[in-house]
Amino acid sequence: MALQVAKVAAVIALLCVAAAIATPPGRLPLALRGLHRIMRRDAGAHAVPDGAGRVSSARRTVAFLLVVLAAFLAMA
Repeated sequence: MALQVAKVAAVIALLCVAAAIATPPGRLPLALRGLHRIMRRDAGAHAVPDGAGRVSSARRTVAFLLVVLAAFLAMA
């Protein structure tokens, strides 16, 4: 039981790190952007367009490898 919980926690951690690496600087990860817009709208503020940044191909490759590692860990 404890091994399964540790495995799930490791998969979630790997996916969070991959999302953080693949997100351009100054932007929220995709999963949090909608929540941020809803909270700003509820507070009465207007949505602010996200800055357009680029992520290097090396960072995207590392993020992809982390996702693949998380998938292998989840299937093991």
